[in-house]
Amino acid sequence: MLLLLPTRMCKTLFMTDSYDYIIIGAGSAGCVLAHRLSEDSTCKVALIEAGGEPDARLAPVPGAASWMQNTRADWAFTTTPQRELFDRRIPYPRGRVIGGTSVLNYMAYVRGNAGDYDAWAQMGNTGWSYSDVLPYFRKAETNADFADEWHGDTGPLGVETNQHRHPTCNLFLEAAQSKGLSFNPDFNGARQEGCGYFQATTRNGRRSSTAEAYLDPVRHRPNLTILKNTQLLRIVVEKSRAIGVEVLAEGRRLQTLRSEREIVLSAGSIGSPHIMMLSGLGPADHLSDHCIKIVCDLPAVGQNLEDHLGNGPVIANVSDPDAVFGQVPDRFGSALTEFEQTGGGILATHYLDVGAFYSVDAGTEYPQCQVFMLPGVWEPSRVDGMPDRSKIILSGWPTRSKSRGTLTLGSSNPLDPPLIDPNYLSDPDDLRISVEMVKFHTELLNSLAFASIRAGKALPAFNCDAEVADHVRRNATTIWHPTSTCKMGLDEGAVVGPDLSVNGIDGLSICDASIMPTMVSGNPNAAIIMIAEKGADLIQQRN
Repeated sequence: MLLLLPTRMCKTLFMTDSYDYIIIGAGSAGCVLAHRLSEDSTCKVALIEAGGEPDARLAPVPGAASWMQNTRADWAFTTTPQRELFDRRIPYPRGRVIGGTSVLNYMAYVRGNAGDYDAWAQMGNTGWSYSDVLPYFRKAETNADFADEWHGDTGPLGVETNQHRHPTCNLFLEAAQSKGLSFNPDFNGARQEGCGYFQATTRNGRRSSTAEAYLDPVRHRPNLTILKNTQLLRIVVEKSRAIGVEVLAEGRRLQTLRSEREIVLSAGSIGSPHIMMLSGLGPADHLSDHCIKIVCDLPAVGQNLEDHLGNGPVIANVSDPDAVFGQVPDRFGSALTEFEQTGGGILATHYLDVGAFYSVDAGTEYPQCQVFMLPGVWEPSRVDGMPDRSKIILSGWPTRSKSRGTLTLGSSNPLDPPLIDPNYLSDPDDLRISVEMVKFHTELLNSLAFASIRAGKALPAFNCDAEVADHVRRNATTIWHPTSTCKMGLDEGAVVGPDLSVNGIDGLSICDASIMPTMVSGNPNAAIIMIAEKGADLIQQRN
């Protein structure tokens, strides 16, 4: 394929120094890989990132996540019209920044459950059972609250329970226990079911992104080169071996970098399949439609897109906002200054402090549902720039969605976004579970536990299941958890094997959320970091 770019973008074309490892994407996985692969001082490592550095003021602040969306740090994708959601296009934030989406996310540290990983192993992915991956979860973290067989205390990643959670969290726990959910002190411990407090990827109350945790401590290594504001155009393959990459640096300078050992694609569930297809690695018919030369026919690239779909909020209006929330800073700037000066205030929490895992069907081995409680003062709820002190919100999603979507090319131009179609609610069971969840969340907010602060009944009020289903379709949105677009396995639907090497191509591996055979039951960031820790070991062993 001949890449046609504006003349101002193509001033020079030259071969730079070669590297042993080239890592594509400095996100949740890429920063981990750069840290681990550069531990060998004899290896030269290049880390390529399309974005720049995180905002030095906003990035550390737990409550400021929404302020970094739709900025230079965000790819700011949108989905295709979703048929089951009244053809709505859903905003799809993805990190375009050193640290990736771990800089933009809401920091919930949830590993999933043992059944998620044991299922991966049962599919033929040897080495990926829960007992296999648990050591890598422990290796990654320094946990401020737990010291036991499930947690680590020497890893780069800060993990802790928020000490600034709102008092209304206790009301949620009271309500959940009144409905039969037992208190669970640790969702990442012996069991996942129950209600309790979520841990976050924070350290001493400040965000612990993979940029902060893994990359910042090793930036000084002479064998590590970080290429920021550098767009990956394609992977160069010769005789079925990946030998280098073409990049666009600073939006104008075309370069080719050579890999002596391995190229590791860690651009995420959106970026990795997009780059694969631009490089001629993907479904042959689809590549031909875009006049891209077929290097290797890999039909599963971009298929099997899974995502968690939030099923729409249920709200309890509060009768006395002053009593429930007190006086808070009117403007974000004032709240930011308060956090910087005191470490407290409404920005000192990631807001996802309390919630539960539960099932709506009897006899399930692992929970079907995840729910968070959000106080009205969380940043996305501002009204005309002012904090919203009017409500309490419950929102959740089925933990194991059955709907499957696709990631396809919008064009053959690497600078054009891909087409993201999660195909939400295409499996009717996802809607059935979501309807039951919304009904249960309504029961929770209408319970006696919230009576002292609630004004009237929870809203919306529903008369039948059809009205609940309509609410889901009109209000459901992504929870930012795309996975499985370059899935791992031994079957024809796999893109990589259990060692993360790309099928049919030497010198190329994928190490990010896209390789998950199925999504995990919870927020995926912890699992992505684990995958990168294990992936680094696999890459070093074979090289």
